[in-house]
Amino acid sequence: LGDELFGQLNYATGFVGLFFALGAMGIDEILVRDLVRHPEKRDELLGSAALLKFFGAMLMVLLATAGSLLKGMDGLTVTLIIVIASAELMRPIGVIEHWFMSQVKAGPVAKVQMAQALISSAAKLALAWAVHAGHVEGRPALIGFAWMYALEYVVLSSGYFTVFKREGLQWRHWKATRDMSLRLLSESWPMLIYGMALFVQARIDQVMIKDLLTATDGEEAAFAEVGQYSVALRMIEALGFLPMIVQSTLAPAITRAKAVSHALYTDRLLNQYRLMFGLFLVTAIPLYLLAKPIVVLLFGVEFEPAGVLLGLFAIRLFFTNMGTGKRGFITNEGLFRYSLLTALVGVALNVGIKWLVIPESRSIGAIWATIISFAVSIFVLDLITPRTRENLRLMLTGIFTFWKFHRAE
Repeated sequence: LGDELFGQLNYATGFVGLFFALGAMGIDEILVRDLVRHPEKRDELLGSAALLKFFGAMLMVLLATAGSLLKGMDGLTVTLIIVIASAELMRPIGVIEHWFMSQVKAGPVAKVQMAQALISSAAKLALAWAVHAGHVEGRPALIGFAWMYALEYVVLSSGYFTVFKREGLQWRHWKATRDMSLRLLSESWPMLIYGMALFVQARIDQVMIKDLLTATDGEEAAFAEVGQYSVALRMIEALGFLPMIVQSTLAPAITRAKAVSHALYTDRLLNQYRLMFGLFLVTAIPLYLLAKPIVVLLFGVEFEPAGVLLGLFAIRLFFTNMGTGKRGFITNEGLFRYSLLTALVGVALNVGIKWLVIPESRSIGAIWATIISFAVSIFVLDLITPRTRENLRLMLTGIFTFWKFHRAE
């Protein structure tokens, strides 16, 4: 597609990403926790959570569409946003994944996600070949690439239904109740706002780069800058599943440990932080050293500037990993309002610094702004209360003793 068209596609995905948290409704960690604590309420929890997610996805589509129209975007970009946002209407089926997490059964979910990755990648490669061969023009092909998001959710949903049925369970038995929905909402609303702040922190880069640089460099150059940035962002996000797997796999064990003893609970949290930091080292160091040749090899000389950005993104992996690990502590301690505070402070810092530095430093400034805001929201704000200071101590201990990982009994 080239950096300009690729930038336009990713500008659309970044704009939709500002509203992604509405599709999750902030209930994912709470759902896993409650499925562990109350397995007898499985169908009521899954049904209520799925209904809340559906309403959240509907709201997300409406807000993303209205936002694109109010901003006066061109017709192609608005279409891309509507297609990408509409794919999220299938998000509610993902509650099946959280049931498997609560049972510490990562295998079936991993197989479904691998199948989804293979099928959607094959479809994208076929479309890319059609563009390269001249059978499809670049701009019309953008709509096709946007529909790939819907394909991903169709494959995931079909796979989740299949593995759920193999467990002897049926989604038809789910039941959404008013009491359970209200209880989930009463606990999840801080996490919903927290998730929205995190997604803004992660996705607003592409929107701000395009909007701020359009005023100085013109729209084509701004989309091209977003294209370079998006290549690096996509590659770093490809590694994002690793800390998520570690966190989701360990979450039920950490929840059970809290019910046994504080010592076992903190020991498992400490080991999780050690794993997260070790994972950062084995992924970030090679990536930092080889970022530019990797990008040139995969994308060509045209995207060489993205190699510099990818090297900086490798540093951001540290905060991504530790922040993902911190979710278990937040959920088990019920510190949802505190997490809301950290997210709001982080997003305010992020947006404010980006607004100042992007016109001069462009994409590099955007990455450093994100790193600074993550450092404050994940580490510095833990100094506020004794409970969070204990978690800060565990994180720092895990970082400086990462080689001492052991299996907690």
